[in-house]
Amino acid sequence: MVFSLKRYDQLAAKSGAKIITIGSSEKGAPIKVLKKGTGRLKILFIARIHGNEPATTEALLEFFNENNFDDLELYGIFLANPDGAALYEELQQKKPEPYWENNFNDARLNSNGVDINRDWMELTQKETQAIQKFILDLRPDFTVDFHEYYWSDKGYPPKYPYDDEDGFMATMTDAPFYGADSYVKELSEQPMNYLIKKLGNEFNWKIKPRHFVGEKYNSEYQNPGFLGIYLALRGIPKLLIETWGVACSTLLLDKRIAFHKKAMYYLLEWIRENKIKFFAKNESIREILSFNINNFDTSKKNIFIGLLDKHRLNYEINNDKSVSVHCSSLETGFVNTIYYLIFEKEEQTNETT
Repeated sequence: MVFSLKRYDQLAAKSGAKIITIGSSEKGAPIKVLKKGTGRLKILFIARIHGNEPATTEALLEFFNENNFDDLELYGIFLANPDGAALYEELQQKKPEPYWENNFNDARLNSNGVDINRDWMELTQKETQAIQKFILDLRPDFTVDFHEYYWSDKGYPPKYPYDDEDGFMATMTDAPFYGADSYVKELSEQPMNYLIKKLGNEFNWKIKPRHFVGEKYNSEYQNPGFLGIYLALRGIPKLLIETWGVACSTLLLDKRIAFHKKAMYYLLEWIRENKIKFFAKNESIREILSFNINNFDTSKKNIFIGLLDKHRLNYEINNDKSVSVHCSSLETGFVNTIYYLIFEKEEQTNETT
């Protein structure tokens, strides 16, 4: 059955990949990672962080079934939100027709009703906790976060999505966020442009690069509660790749799957051609960031220390009660962002209101 979690497990078992369970969902469903290939560079694909975006899971599983990797170490989380995907399967069976209102928004969330693509700052949910631990243990050289997005809410679905004035669209987001290291920005933007050219020529779909340039006071795109921003600020080059698809059900499903699969293929092609750029990464450069937080109230100081612990950052509290954080030079933007969001954002807002 299409969109069946049982079928997904069967495809995973047939892929020839090693299957690693890294944790569980809020309802206790296992979160699994496929591992295939060997090599110096480690690439991570993450699908289905939103349960109502099904083509991403299908594409990842097919890609691992159809390919072997001798020179790269590939990892694939094919159901980052298994509870949301299970609810999507249930709701889609009741209303299988493609229709813009059949977006099953509850299935976008986990079983606690939380969007786990907004939980990366606080890490309140089991899903984000498990995936964050896996990522920080693995330290991938590149990560891709696969999504689908909504039909228009104009009160119709066009006969086919490509009848819409924008055409059948896809978007990609790299890592231009405020505080992201220049290495991360470059190693995110270059493959994005390569994929847009390759996929645009092949699919003849409109592909929009979304540069959410991170200005210091643009809190929405600075906040590392979003997975993509979290990855970039933690020093990991990344892409978010998204096609039209929520509420499309099986409409153009094969093409949606093919787009995500080809995105994986072309990304690996680019990485193989540009390995030397990844080898230039220097995580051995360490930084010590010092913060004088004595003048702030205790609750904010406790939040700051708690987040340093939660995000596995090494620190020490000095005799003068200042805090020194030890981190890779690639992650200084993340530490500074935490400090800004806790101690400076509200003050800056008050000054401008």
